This record gives sequence, structure tokens and C-alpha cells, in this order.
Amino acid sequence: MTVTSWTYEHYNRPEIRDTILSISREGTYSRWGNGDGHGWYKQESEKKKAYNLGQVEDYTAIIKAHRTLYWTLNLFDRRIYDIDYNKVTDGEESPLISRQYTQGYTLGVDIDKGHGCNIHDPEVKKAVEDMGQFYTDKLRQYAPNSVHVLFSGGGIYVLLHHSVLEDYFRRYTVSNEWEHYLTVLLDAYGFVIDNIREEFFKLHPEHIGKVKPDSLNNSKRVFKSLFSIHLKHPYAVIPLNPDKIIIDFDRARLPLSREVIESGNEWYRSFDNDNKLLQFLRPYLEKAEHEANKGGYSRAEGKPGHFDKDKDMSNTPVPCESWPPCIKNILALPSCGEGRTRALAFIATFMGQMGIPEDQARSIFESTARKWGATTSNVFKSNYARMKVATCDKLRANDNTGYPKGVSIRELNVCKPDPRCINCVSPRYYADKRANLERLKARLK
Repeated sequence: MTVTSWTYEHYNRPEIRDTILSISREGTYSRWGNGDGHGWYKQESEKKKAYNLGQVEDYTAIIKAHRTLYWTLNLFDRRIYDIDYNKVTDGEESPLISRQYTQGYTLGVDIDKGHGCNIHDPEVKKAVEDMGQFYTDKLRQYAPNSVHVLFSGGGIYVLLHHSVLEDYFRRYTVSNEWEHYLTVLLDAYGFVIDNIREEFFKLHPEHIGKVKPDSLNNSKRVFKSLFSIHLKHPYAVIPLNPDKIIIDFDRARLPLSREVIESGNEWYRSFDNDNKLLQFLRPYLEKAEHEANKGGYSRAEGKPGHFDKDKDMSNTPVPCESWPPCIKNILALPSCGEGRTRALAFIATFMGQMGIPEDQARSIFESTARKWGATTSNVFKSNYARMKVATCDKLRANDNTGYPKGVSIRELNVCKPDPRCINCVSPRYYADKRANLERLKARLK
């Protein structure tokens, strides 16, 4: 959906505009803006240019063209907006640039309804609220003044003020290995989100399938901004009370009341500086560092491990006509909404194991991402010739916990087995007959 006179009027209300601009910048740092989730750049005379959501000119450009306003969890050095993005490839260089210029980060968890569920269903709404409260209460044990909560229009965002990480950034942004340390931090927080998720469902098994947290925090992660209009629903993103999280649809309905707007003026203003959160994160940081040094995350095994090119990659490229139905069906999808990052990771992983030359694999990957209007971040680099393809059981599972733990593509409805699928445990062994033969021989020993 695109902009209309009433959406533009909403964003152009001075009290809304000024609040969004204010919390989109800090000093010389600012958040990158995006509209409706389609691409990262605005076009000016057929050239790509970045949005700086801390500048009124760029803010105005977005709201004139888009219904929904997104911002990065990253706060970027202003120099990132001076780069000529016509010379940058999204597949690999863009995420490296994003990490290099990140000077602050709002760690977040996106809590959403389960697949096929309706947020207006009282049981689903209760599940989303309960999970939002659970994450909020857990994190406030270590950063009581830094946890800020929003109704996202369809779920809940739980966010940690970027200043709570100030000492970490002060220590490592000056390092020549800053890109590594930022990745370690984001991976560590992913482990935190996963652990809290598991604890929540042990206490609330009645909510399984009704709610899910997204553990993805990456090089350029976006959430809908405060006061953003939902892409489909007639709601805006508004603050929630962290002491008692209750979604009130009427409060979020447009036009927003003065009371709600004033609550937004006070949102995201407090934080802690006692480093208790960093102390809490220490074992998770050590785990993320350890796994990074071991060579990545093995989705097939569900644990960290090396990708052995001699064992895990086909000796000769496997032609596309030999690829399994699931891969062919994914590539044939004209669009892909929820789960597209996971699908792109699956494609990159598969092509890496099939021995497809990197240039050819990247071309297929990027053309698919463009067709879907997907932002690729560092998905290709992180998966191609580094990860193992998951088993069919994992790909068909009900697991929807997000990258990197969840690998299920069940919701895409692309698994259409043919007779050959019956005797193959994964897409890799379907396509690579030699590898499958070696697997079967090993079982007989």
C-alpha cells in the first residue's frame, strides 16, 4: 500500500514528525530510514541515495512516497550517507559497510503472532502480550531503565536503549576488528532471545504456535518506527506500559489521540549506565566468540561446526535440472513475504553445497532477492560455502524461531515431494547423487 493524503497528514503532524526525528538521531549519529520495506535506497535521477532519518528532508521524502516507515536498529556515523551506493553490491559489501559505520545499536526482539493466527483472536493477543511481558521482565532484571516497549501494529517490539551498550562500543569501535566484535554482540543477543523463548514456552505451553519471537539482530536490521502506520492494519506503532503490557487497538487506531502522542514524546528516554547488562551478556558473548572462531553455525546439525569443503561440497557443480522440488519452487515464487530471509539463506546454503560457482550462485541469489523486494544484508556471505543444508525433517518442522536456529520453510508451502524425495534425507542428497551414494554406503558399514 502506498501513501495517501491521510497517511501523509499523520506523519506531517509536527508533534509526530519532531518526535520521530528526535529519537532517530544522537549527536552526529542517526538511523537509516526505509519505506514500506522495499529496497534500501531512494532514486534520484536513476541514482541510489541513502535515507538519513535524522534529517527532515529525508524524512519528508519517505513520507511522501510510503505508507509505512521503517528505521534501523543501528545508529550510523553520518559518513555512511556520503557513500556512492551505485558502486556497492548489496550481496556482500553493503553489510560490511553497515557494520563499519555502526556507532550504536538498539538490541531488539520482534514478537509476532504465530503463522495463520489473528492478533484480534483473544487467545493469540494474550499469548503475544504474555511473551512481551516475559521478555520485558527478564531484561529489566539487568537494565531496569533501558527496556522500551512498542505495539508494532501486529505484535510487540521489546527494545534495549542503545546507551546501555556504550562501554562496549567505546571499547571496540576503535579496534581494527570492529566488524567482528559487532557481529559477536548481535549473535550473543540472539542466544539470549532463544534462551528466554525456551524458558517462556516451558512455563506457557498453552501459547505454543500462537506467538513467536524473532531473534534476528544483524548488520542493518529494521523495525517499524515509533508512530509508523502498519502496512495493512489501520494502526500506528505506539508505546506500551512495560509494567503491564496490554495491547489496546483503539489507542493505536488513527488518528492518534494527543495522550498517545505525548506518551511517544516520553518514550525511549531512559537508560542505565552501570554495565549490569554487559555483565549478564558476558557468557553469551564468550559463546558467540567461540562459535565464530569455530567457523560458523551448522543448521543441519543444530550446533556450531566447520564447513568442510572436501566433504560438504560437490566435486562438480550440480546442474539446476537435478535440484529438488523445494528449491525449484522457491526460485519460482513471484513474491515472498514472511520467511524470505530464511528462504534466501536456504538457497545460498544449497548452492554452496552443490558446488555452484560463486558468481553464478550470487547472480541467482540476488535476482531472487530483487524479485521479492528483499534486503539481503550479509545472508549470502554467511551461508554460501559456509553452512550445511538442513535435513528435510527440519525444513518441514513447525519450528519458526527465526535465524539462525529455525530453518523450517514449512510456511512457504514449497515442499512438494516427488518419488525421488522418499529416499533422500535432505535437498543436498536429492541433488548430489554421488554424496547420497556415499551416505548410503557409510550406513552399511
